[in-house]
Amino acid sequence: MSDREERRPGPDRPDRGLPSPLLGGIDRARRPTGPVLGVAVVVVCLLVGQTAAALVLFPLFGASPTAARGGSMTLVDQLATMLSFLGIAGMLALWVRLKERRPFGSLGFLPASRVGVHLATGAVVAVVLLGVPVGVNLLSGQFDVAAVHTAQVGWAFVALVGFAVQAGTEEVLTRGYLVQVTYRKWGLTTAVVLQAVVFSLLHGTNPDVGAVALVNILLIALLLAFWALAEGGLWGVCAFHAVWNWCQGNVYGIEVSGMDVRTTVLTTVGAPGSAEVLTGGGFGIEASLLTTAVLAVGTVLAFLAFRRRVRAAAR
Repeated sequence: MSDREERRPGPDRPDRGLPSPLLGGIDRARRPTGPVLGVAVVVVCLLVGQTAAALVLFPLFGASPTAARGGSMTLVDQLATMLSFLGIAGMLALWVRLKERRPFGSLGFLPASRVGVHLATGAVVAVVLLGVPVGVNLLSGQFDVAAVHTAQVGWAFVALVGFAVQAGTEEVLTRGYLVQVTYRKWGLTTAVVLQAVVFSLLHGTNPDVGAVALVNILLIALLLAFWALAEGGLWGVCAFHAVWNWCQGNVYGIEVSGMDVRTTVLTTVGAPGSAEVLTGGGFGIEASLLTTAVLAVGTVLAFLAFRRRVRAAAR
């Protein structure tokens, strides 16, 4: 992995000489934030931003506050919870604009070329990668499809909006902002490791979390970090993250990192006598060893794609 070393961006192209254009976003800041303060900014945005938004959205939607703490979620509960991430994104946007004096798009959305291709790639890869552990569990009898809810298909697509907000916000915080501010002072290796640790800790208090789940969350963070670096932006990883979560919850009817959503196309449950190391148990398919294998392969491929970008940029 290449750190910043002596190669520095020039005034005409802020990303020139960098391992990835994604890393050049911090060079647009007139008053950049350091990595320690950057972590504090992420924590404050998460705690204050989401709480403030939830205080508005939950009464507005008539959502149940207990649903956000691990209970079953109706569509209203799910949308209120997911859309509360707008408070996080809003606070971060104010910070980078008012304190750092740079555009929000510099966190991973500039330049905005081939956006449609990146979004489509992210969505397709999420469907394929998730389909492997789910399909193996179904074919081996570990999973049963208990019900098909054709009347909820339309509402399931509405729920995708909420996951797009939630997933996009998490990507901006970790693979965007945190990677950039850490890379500027401590180099790329530390940036990738730190964002993975922070991302894992964010999910460490979810219901039914265990060792396999934490390993898989760490792998997701590494996969998406190398993917974003290889792409040079966040469009693909935002689409992947949103569709990955949405397919688990609103399509297959499996718990999403311990979150139990009720508006689903299918209801997929563990068969009698099924092995939780394969199905993931109450945390969902993200706690399955089958998912571990899929994510490990995906992480290696994303890393190789990033290395190709580095070699091409060095020529």
